[in-house]
Amino acid sequence: MSRQMVTLLCWHAERTGVEVLEQAIKSLRNRKIRIERVLYLVQVARMPKIPDIVEGAKVELVEVPLDDPTQHAAIYEQVRSLVLPRVRDDDGNLHINVSPGTPAMHSVWLILHAGGALPEGAQLWSSQYSRETKRTRIDPVNFSITTYLAEIHRFARIEPGLAVYEPQARSAARRTAFEHLARYARVIGAPLLILGERGTGKTRLVETMVATLKGRKKIVAVPCGGLDSALAESLLFGHRKGAFTGAAAERRGLLAEAGGGILFLDEVQDLPKSAQRMLVRVFQDRQRRYRPVGSDREVSVDVELVCASNLPLTELRERLDADLFDRLSHLSVTVPPLRECREDIEQDWRQVWRESRQREDLPEDAPWSRDLEQTLRDSALPGNLRDLQRLAVLCMAWWSSPDLSKGIRAALVEWQRFNSAQKHERNALGDGSRTDRIHWFRARLAQWAKEQYGTWAAAADALRCDEKTLRQDAGLSRGDPSA
Repeated sequence: MSRQMVTLLCWHAERTGVEVLEQAIKSLRNRKIRIERVLYLVQVARMPKIPDIVEGAKVELVEVPLDDPTQHAAIYEQVRSLVLPRVRDDDGNLHINVSPGTPAMHSVWLILHAGGALPEGAQLWSSQYSRETKRTRIDPVNFSITTYLAEIHRFARIEPGLAVYEPQARSAARRTAFEHLARYARVIGAPLLILGERGTGKTRLVETMVATLKGRKKIVAVPCGGLDSALAESLLFGHRKGAFTGAAAERRGLLAEAGGGILFLDEVQDLPKSAQRMLVRVFQDRQRRYRPVGSDREVSVDVELVCASNLPLTELRERLDADLFDRLSHLSVTVPPLRECREDIEQDWRQVWRESRQREDLPEDAPWSRDLEQTLRDSALPGNLRDLQRLAVLCMAWWSSPDLSKGIRAALVEWQRFNSAQKHERNALGDGSRTDRIHWFRARLAQWAKEQYGTWAAAADALRCDEKTLRQDAGLSRGDPSA
């Protein structure tokens, strides 16, 4: 592996130009830090003339389009999207001079540092010119605030192969969901319920964000749909020797195994009813007390409880024991589907690509093209992250083509063919949950009846229902011009 160059990152100083940069490099050299590369941030509208080499360091201009250099949010977004990807792998080799630029630019460096968005070991510096000595000194900025964002970014660096959600989402829907998740996950002792369609990454969120926020490394995941109803109680709560026929030895159970960590009940609606009733006691008791099968004594366990379901809250209420639902639904978060988070899809795609990449001849950075961008923007992505995973492996399968753009197009054709077949199968009964499909069917029935009988009144008469009901099913009101 080639050695990473020592990089200095800074804004262009509007009044003093390159002089500030020269003095910063010299001052760092006095501290035995030899800068080899400079990423020099400049506003496009005010492009200065900068030499290619300054004090022996190669200068790379980074054009950052800003209408107003005092707007924190605009600076933050531009630096995240244009600058941070260029220093992603500079662990221990990145230095940032926070002094040049506007006060808003200074603040953004501190925010990024506190949020853990900078590479591991990145050092902030403050350079000051002394009129008395006519020298520039540079001092380290010690700003060691630890936030939950910093912890999550740290996890992502420890596990670079995992497609971990970027916690600083760009879309409003995902940002709201993650803000709620961050707030709720830090409530110790309260069950947490995570809802979302299949493929929205609920399990990965538990493994990364939730585990980090709760400070629990151990996670015992229980896929509830795979539990045998006859053995579910024994598996969850354990049993004593001789508790039932075949219980030749004592069993601890998954609750005890999760002690000191998190018990994650995935697709909790699939739990057998008898196990649901036994869990009510665990959920309502702060001591997490329960009785192993065949035991006459209760035991307690230190465990955080997290549940997940692909059903909306209204349907989950119908599937779960009423008492259990009441206890696990106090803190619930719905992870939005990808189609509601279009602004985040490019970042999701890059994460999924890195996780799927297994061959050295494949690029580390995900391919990106106009066709690919258009496809991801227009697709409904019913499988969410699983659709991106399928596309990634298809791109990898077609990568051997001499023409890489041709290979991507071939992968997109295969991906769209698969999605079309899936859509055709789903459309027989609509898409989504039971409630979604009922609404879909009623709308189709209403439109069919209108076309068949000519008017809404005649259609309502034929179906023996109220005309207003039929119009509502079709999503129309009486005054609607399309009626």
